[in-house]
Amino acid sequence: MSKHDTEGGKAMSVLRRVTGMGSAGSLALALLAGGGVLAATAGPRQAQATAARALQQTMDGVAPLERTFVVGSSWGVVNGALGSAKGNENLFNQYLTQGEVDQVTTQLRGDFSTGPLRLTPPSTDWFGMNPGLYSVVTAPPSLQGIPARLEVTYRYPVAGHLRLVAGSMPDTAPQPTSNGSQEVYDLQVVVTPQTASRFALQLGSQLFISPPEDMTIQGNETPGSSAAVRLDVTGIVEPADPGSSFWDADPLLPAPALDRVGGGATWEGAVIADPGEIDMVQQIFGQAGLLFQWELPADTTGLHGPAQAVYDQVNQITNRTPVLTGRVAPIATALHVTSGLLPPLAAFVQAAGDVNDLLWMVYAGLAVAGVVTLLLAAAMIAARRSAELTLSRARGAALWQLFWRGTRSAAVACVPAAALAWAVAVLLVPGAAPAGPAAWWPGIATLVFAVTGPGVAAAWQHRRPRRRHPRGRWRWLPRVVVEVTACAAAIGGITVFRTQPGATSLYASAAPVLLAVPAVIVTLRLYQLLLRGLARASAQQRGVIGFLGFTRAAQAPVTLALPAMTLVIALTVASFTGVVRAAVIRGETAASWQATGADAVVTSGSAGLSPSAVRAIAAVPGVQHAASALVVPLTMADGGPVLTAIVVDPASYAALVASTEGFSAIRPALLTPTPGQSAIPVLASPPAAGYLGGRAGITISAQEGLPALRVQVSGELPSTPALPAGGAFIMLSMSAIRGVSEPPVNLMLLTGPSIDLTALHAAVQATAPGAVITTRSLALARLTEAPLQQGTFLLFTLAIAYAAVLALAVMLLGLALGTADRELATARLATMGLTEGQRVRLVALEVIPSIVAAAVAAAVCAIALPRLVAPAIDLSVFTHSATPVPLRPDFASFVLPLAVLLAITIVVLAYEIRSGRGRGITVMRT
Repeated sequence: MSKHDTEGGKAMSVLRRVTGMGSAGSLALALLAGGGVLAATAGPRQAQATAARALQQTMDGVAPLERTFVVGSSWGVVNGALGSAKGNENLFNQYLTQGEVDQVTTQLRGDFSTGPLRLTPPSTDWFGMNPGLYSVVTAPPSLQGIPARLEVTYRYPVAGHLRLVAGSMPDTAPQPTSNGSQEVYDLQVVVTPQTASRFALQLGSQLFISPPEDMTIQGNETPGSSAAVRLDVTGIVEPADPGSSFWDADPLLPAPALDRVGGGATWEGAVIADPGEIDMVQQIFGQAGLLFQWELPADTTGLHGPAQAVYDQVNQITNRTPVLTGRVAPIATALHVTSGLLPPLAAFVQAAGDVNDLLWMVYAGLAVAGVVTLLLAAAMIAARRSAELTLSRARGAALWQLFWRGTRSAAVACVPAAALAWAVAVLLVPGAAPAGPAAWWPGIATLVFAVTGPGVAAAWQHRRPRRRHPRGRWRWLPRVVVEVTACAAAIGGITVFRTQPGATSLYASAAPVLLAVPAVIVTLRLYQLLLRGLARASAQQRGVIGFLGFTRAAQAPVTLALPAMTLVIALTVASFTGVVRAAVIRGETAASWQATGADAVVTSGSAGLSPSAVRAIAAVPGVQHAASALVVPLTMADGGPVLTAIVVDPASYAALVASTEGFSAIRPALLTPTPGQSAIPVLASPPAAGYLGGRAGITISAQEGLPALRVQVSGELPSTPALPAGGAFIMLSMSAIRGVSEPPVNLMLLTGPSIDLTALHAAVQATAPGAVITTRSLALARLTEAPLQQGTFLLFTLAIAYAAVLALAVMLLGLALGTADRELATARLATMGLTEGQRVRLVALEVIPSIVAAAVAAAVCAIALPRLVAPAIDLSVFTHSATPVPLRPDFASFVLPLAVLLAITIVVLAYEIRSGRGRGITVMRT
């Protein structure tokens, strides 16, 4: 014997002496405990990481203007509050000073920064006053006689938000002057190059705007006194960050716009008052309705904390009075806070909650399967140590001593494995630890079950037997009571799950796997009856293999209960994830068809698509079906609803519809007039058919390039690719308008699994510039590439892998429990002359029926599962569609793992027989 073998033997001896379980038992328990802790730790961390990525992507999609806390009020309300606090009700003298503005900004920052969502640096904050639009007294000649209106907005600070291109921004406001007939109030302003170009402004230019009717004139507080407001251009500025809220909050600030509302046209623009004019702006525009706003952008990059905490913070900020102290405390009640972050956060929290409900069901099932597997491992260890523990019990050891011995031995093997598993989970999913007890209790609970399981099993197996009735009456009662109670509890959990969607308790969320409880109980009952019948039938045949195999299999229902339960639960979890995954894929595919109507859609403007463009687009490689259509709105003469007319070629359009999914088929004959029919046959959507009902038909006046049409409904069409959004529409044949004033088509629908999009863009650019291309692949990618879905599907895959590992472990543990008994039986049979092949068949008949029974129970669960979970599962979070997604059984998700498990079982049994060849015979013959 080598030195290495000697050292290995000593190590094994020490391990056996410390744990009392030997190398195989210690390794098996350590692997189960470590795997359970790894899954219980890495699963929530991966879910947290997925939610964080999805939240970050959601926030990245929010416009900068919406990522801002807007604190608003009006000049009258703010100054009224200040006046009341100072004991002065004269609003004319209560101007908000720049120092008070800075105090409010600083205190708002401190009030809003208590939570996971932080604000951007103070340099991005700004305060604004907006008086609204006022008419320009004399419009510049550059406007060619079109009237103009300007707003004088005040912004502070301007540093960091704009760059001075030319001129200056004075810090002091000029005093009002008198020209003999009126008081002239000068406001020094800066403008953007676009505004300067449109209004022909340059440094030193002046514009007069109409004064507010309620303007406060210095030294004369009589409203309506003669006054004038003159704007002096002192500088030209450009945005430092055009996408910031400083410039996006007012669409007129970057450049003027032509307003055509009301039948006329007016040029509207904005200028920025110089920083030192805060008092003058309030004096001129305050009484007329000056609006205040503080803008504090939020920092949505690198968010830390769950989405619910971020939503709660934003919701609390926008639904309470800000906390202000000192001189500005009275202003607090005058301020109201809004934020564009609230709607997307609310939608995300709802979506994340729906996803968590699904994941919680998977976690609950895996937790139950893991606990049962650990119990099975504990039973195996207790069985292996039965002789040792029986001797200790005979020598006077108490049950608590047996419990402590088993627990101590398990702790030596499990605690290091659990610590290593926790470290691996942290390394695999770094920086994503969930907050609160959810981060720790699953792993701790798994470790506690693994450590205490062998001790409990040892104490239970060596408790003192109860005195039984000599005749053995009612021996079946305890088992029946347990089975009925378990079935009742399972049915109760399923009922709660179906009637209370969204329940997140372990009991209710385990409903998909609770289905396995009655399935296993019923299967085991029928399993015994069937095997006993097969044993009686095989007793009439020649040979003992069938009789012995079926008899031994029927006599081991208790041994099979835990393995069968775990196997069915693991397969049910796999089936559940497969059902949800397949349903989501179908739902997203259907949603993509409903979003676009075809694999590619070309939509033109008013010019339409020429015949050459239609031919070029249809000839793009990969196009299998192409159909053009004219889609126009029609207004009914009698004040009826607006109908959308879809004019198509019936044959080509029907062929295209047949190659799509989810749309009603087209019968071209229904669009072809019958001999003697004067009205044009049309297919109508249900809303349109209700309006156009009747055999007499209805006349639609000439409009949108179509002639006057007398139409008659020949059939209903609930949905169609040319108008995937649905609504009130009619469809008629192109031949009905041909030869009159046929307008060009404006829609092209294409289908084909491999359309060359590069060639399609080139063809559209060459023949129909300006046309818009929409592809179904892009719509589908927006759904499938969403972080919530990708993360959820990854967790589903990991759950299936973990369920498969548990199923394999329970199969091997179940085989290990019966190894000693099978070795003794096969040794006796070998002594009696049975060949190795016969012994293999005998062992297979003993073991494989239990796997088949578990497969039957799993198949029953897979068939019943979709109907069970359908009322409580909403998959619209993935499809972004209100259309329900049907759930269907997914046999592939558990048939393949079951086949692999069966193959592994046969290989293990064959290896067990071959490895023990001769050993049992020698023992029996000695």
